[in-house]
Amino acid sequence: MRLFIRSFGCRVNQYETESLRERLAGEGSGPETADYKEADLCLVNTCSVTGEADREALKLLRLITRDNPGARLVVTGCLATRDPGSVRRSAPHAEIVDNTRKDDIPSLLGCRVTPESGGIAAFRGHSRAFVKIQDGCDMNCSYCIIPAVRPRLQSRPVSELRDEIERLVGAGFSEIVLCGIRLGRYLSEETGRRVDFVGLLERLSAVKGSFRLRLSSIEITDVTDRLIALMAGSGGRICPSIHVPLQSGSDRVLKLMRRWYSADFYRRRILALKRVIPHPGLFSDVMTGFPGESAEDVEDTVRLIEELEFSGLHVFRYSPRPSTDAASLPGLMPEKDAAERGRRLRALDERLRAAFAKQWAGKIRTGVALDGGREALTDEFLTVRMSAAPIPPGLRPIRILPNPGRGEGGGKRKKPLFYAENMS
Repeated sequence: MRLFIRSFGCRVNQYETESLRERLAGEGSGPETADYKEADLCLVNTCSVTGEADREALKLLRLITRDNPGARLVVTGCLATRDPGSVRRSAPHAEIVDNTRKDDIPSLLGCRVTPESGGIAAFRGHSRAFVKIQDGCDMNCSYCIIPAVRPRLQSRPVSELRDEIERLVGAGFSEIVLCGIRLGRYLSEETGRRVDFVGLLERLSAVKGSFRLRLSSIEITDVTDRLIALMAGSGGRICPSIHVPLQSGSDRVLKLMRRWYSADFYRRRILALKRVIPHPGLFSDVMTGFPGESAEDVEDTVRLIEELEFSGLHVFRYSPRPSTDAASLPGLMPEKDAAERGRRLRALDERLRAAFAKQWAGKIRTGVALDGGREALTDEFLTVRMSAAPIPPGLRPIRILPNPGRGEGGGKRKKPLFYAENMS
């Protein structure tokens, strides 16, 4: 039985897909193919955080239905949970499995039910491994569909996570990316004692081997003094990079979004981080085109981003999600205006990333291989291209070369691309 697997969306989805891949392979499902037209079984793990995510998944489902109608098609993930009707209309023969039953897919396919594996043993096609430590969010931001499709806060046991990371490090993975829907809300117990997110990091940092931990997206209210101190004192075990969603620098818009912090609180926590870790890789999500957003609100956002000197932004336009409160707010911005604001913020992102890369020119950082070793990722989350031979696996000292070349870019502009040389 030839298997085709496609995952859309966040790192949590990618981890869950890898877990399913390993469990299906362990049941002798047969070789995996990159071409859905050749597959006997197609497994699609969907995302629904934006309208574009919905469209991409539904397009693939229609293509599979048209080009390989004889294949068994299983659709899971957030879109399958939120709107199974749209999945059914695009792929009438699909078997739809919502997020609460995702782990049961191997048994639903007729595979032998085995004890829980306790995590993954590898991460196919990656030099870094994602590890899901937590699931679920109950914060109910006005624009967000996630609490409707992943409402239950769940944290994996400490011992299970420790064993999984030991296994991945033993398999040669030198960077472990910890991910979750609300990463900082991790809460479990070990030997009768409460273990929060920082407590988990302390325990995982003690795993033996040559590797580093990287945090995926974490909310600003979870960037505590304890977390900052642990990152700073980890001796490089925890990467000095952090992705903290901002969404807007306007208090008025943050209230409409039902975010639970003010722009000033966000500013103070980032400045606290920078006092202890002077040059972190600092990245953020920023939304534009939220209903009722004014030109002044955009200026507030730009001023705060420039003041805090982010290393890069993930800019996205507001996408109305069904059944969320924001979908019924007045003042939905015309597409043309939202696109223009998005272009402005993406241009700011390019300037920030260029300045971030430039500050490391001539310095030695620790890199991990990407793209078969042709590129490397530094501690602070700077991607560089190797100037000569590919970088070998493992954590390697690399020197960032002082003069950027011309990288990839759309239109007439090309983003500067920094190169590095292997110092090991």
